[in-house]
Amino acid sequence: MPQEFTTLYRAFRPDRFSAVVGQQPIVQTLKNQVQSGRIAHAYLFNGTRGTGKTTTARILAKAINCEQPIDGEPCGVCPTCLALAGENNLDIMEIDAASNGSVDQVRDLCAKIAYPPQSCRYRVVIIDEVHSLSTSAASFNALLKTLEEPPEHAVFILATTDPQKLPPTILSRCQRYDFKRIGAKEIAAHLGMIAREVNCQAEDAALEEIARAAEGGMRDAISLLDLCMSYSQNHVTLAVVQDALGTAGGKVRFAFADALAAGDAGRALTLIDELMRAGREPAVFAREMTRHLRGVLVACACPDCAELLDVTKEDAERYRAQADAFGAERALRAMDLFAHAEPEMRWASQPRMQLELAAIRACRPSFDQSVQALTERVDALEKRLNSGDFSAPAQAASTPARAAAPGRPAAKKPPRPVPEGDAAIWKDVLKSVKSTRMQLYTALKMGSFLGFQADFARISFEENNEIFYSICLKDDHHAIIDQAFSQVCQRPISAQFLLNRRDAQPPQSPVDEDALFSAFGRENVDILD
Repeated sequence: MPQEFTTLYRAFRPDRFSAVVGQQPIVQTLKNQVQSGRIAHAYLFNGTRGTGKTTTARILAKAINCEQPIDGEPCGVCPTCLALAGENNLDIMEIDAASNGSVDQVRDLCAKIAYPPQSCRYRVVIIDEVHSLSTSAASFNALLKTLEEPPEHAVFILATTDPQKLPPTILSRCQRYDFKRIGAKEIAAHLGMIAREVNCQAEDAALEEIARAAEGGMRDAISLLDLCMSYSQNHVTLAVVQDALGTAGGKVRFAFADALAAGDAGRALTLIDELMRAGREPAVFAREMTRHLRGVLVACACPDCAELLDVTKEDAERYRAQADAFGAERALRAMDLFAHAEPEMRWASQPRMQLELAAIRACRPSFDQSVQALTERVDALEKRLNSGDFSAPAQAASTPARAAAPGRPAAKKPPRPVPEGDAAIWKDVLKSVKSTRMQLYTALKMGSFLGFQADFARISFEENNEIFYSICLKDDHHAIIDQAFSQVCQRPISAQFLLNRRDAQPPQSPVDEDALFSAFGRENVDILD
C-alpha cells in the first residue's frame, strides 16, 4: 500500500511556543503565564487567517495541562502531552462555531464544561471562528453566563478573524491577543527551513515570491510551497512559482509600470498580450499592479521605503525612480484604475479587455473622465505654459520609433487628413468602432450624429432605442467611442449621448390652454408640465 501522505502545513504545524513564527510578544506572555500559574479563564486570539491562532491555542491547552512544563513549554513526553498530541483527550474540546453555533449546541457545551476534567488539570474549550455565533444573539447569551462565572477548571480560548462582530460583554471578559501578519522575510526563512527538511531544492527568489503571495499568512505560504513542490518534483525555481501561481514576476511589473509612466499605451498592451499568451490571469495581474503601484505611491511619500515595502535596496531604488517618473497624483490615479478593474473582471465576459482599458486610461488621461485625470491634464498644461512651450503635445507612440540615421533628421510621419464633413467623420468613426467591438458598432449605428458642439460629438437616439443608448453609455464603451472620434478628428473629442431627437431640437411654443379648454372642455383636459 502507498505510504499515507500528510500535507506540509500539517506536518510542520508547531507543537511548542518556540516554533511559532512571527508572534514573539504573544508567545512570551503566554509562557510567562504558564510558568507563574496565572492562567486566565478566557482568551481571545484575533488575527488574519494563517497567522497561528488555533495552533497557539492548542499549544497553550497542552502547556497548562502538562505535568512537567519546561520554561513555560509543554514537555511533550508526559502522558498528558502524549494524549493531547494524539488528539484523543476528552478534556480538550475544539469546535468550529461556523458549523456548530446553534443555541442548543452552545448550551450543551456549557453543560459539559461544568463537569470536572477526567485526566487533566483544566478542561479547555477552543472555539474557532467564534464571530459566527453572532448570527444568533441567543448563542452568545448562552455562552455569556459561563464566561461570567466559569468553573475553576474551565478555560475558554476563542479564535476569530472579525472581533468587531463580538458583543462588548464577551470582549470585556477575555484577555485579547492580536496576531499580526508575518513579515515576508520571516516567512521566506521558515520556508527555506521546511524545504531543507523535505530535501527540496528551492531558490531564494522563489521562496521570496511565495512569501509575498501569502500576504502575511504562514499557512498559506506553506500550502503554496507544497503546490510548487508537486508542480516541479521538488525543484522550486522562480519560474515554477510564477507558473504555479499565475503571477507575472517583478521584471514584468516594473516594465509595465515604466510603460504607464511614459504614457506608452502600445508597450503596455504588448506586455498584456505576452502575459495572456503565457497563460497569466488578468485579475491576478491587476492585483499585482495595484500592489506595485501602491509601492510607487509609498516611494513618492517616503523615499526611504525599503523597510516599508519589505523589499531589497535595489528594488527600493527602482521604486524611487518610478515614483519620480509618475508623481503622486498619477500613481494614485493609476492605482485606483487597476484596483477597480480587478473586481469588475469577475462579471466581465472578457476580463482581458478590462485590464487593457485600465492600462490605456492610465497612459492617456484624455480617455479617462475622472476628476483625477482632469486634474492631471490641467497640471500638465500648467507646466507647459510655465515653460513657454505652446506647441501641441505629442501623442505617445504605439510602436517603438526607429532611430534616425546619423546626421540625418528623423522623418516626421505626415498627419492623417481630417475628413471633410460630418457625414464622413461619422462614417470613419463607425468603421473604427466596428473593427474593435462589433456589438458596440451595432448599438452606435442606431444613433444619429448631430454634429459637434465645442469638443463634444453629439449623438441622439430615438426613445424606442433606449437599450442601444444605455449600451453606449457604459464606461468602457464610452471610452472606445471617445477614442474613435479623437483618432478621426486628430484632437481630443468626447461623445455626448442624447435620448430622443427632441432633446436637441429648439423648445416648442407654449400650449394655448384657453383654446384647449374651449375645444374639449375644462373637465376633460389635464395640463402636464
